[in-house]
Amino acid sequence: MTDNTKTTTFALTLLLAIVLQVLFVFADQVETPGRTAIKFAKAYYLQDPSMRDLLCADVKENEENDLVDDYLHRASEEAERRGLDASYMRSLLLHIETHTVFKDEQTADVRITGARKRQINPVFAWVARIFLIGNTYEVDDTVHLTKESGQWKVCEKELSLPRI
Repeated sequence: MTDNTKTTTFALTLLLAIVLQVLFVFADQVETPGRTAIKFAKAYYLQDPSMRDLLCADVKENEENDLVDDYLHRASEEAERRGLDASYMRSLLLHIETHTVFKDEQTADVRITGARKRQINPVFAWVARIFLIGNTYEVDDTVHLTKESGQWKVCEKELSLPRI
């Protein structure tokens, strides 16, 4: 082979790799029930109020009680009852696996398994991972999702505190 043919082959291979990478990035952006469930579970265990954005309209628009505020308040009270700061109740999800069961085109149940560790502050979690310290707790939850306006939303009627 001449140098010109080798260069052309290399350039075409590189171009094909770039095109495939772009396609993979766009394919990875597709919203699935599993991804929505993972996002919700991470926000739930971190006690992040942004989990409200992932709730379906029926749950969010309930004027009698705000599920997210009630959950965060109960977590805060539980920490206070134990004599701890509210941040002690936050957890980081690790080793997450999902199994999705579609009931129909618009509803699905996602089983989330994995582990969680205390997330008192980011430095603690980082040090705990490096030195393999701190307790881990098993996670095995099922999240019910509904498709609303083309997006998967969590339709839980009650958010219970994680077992400690």
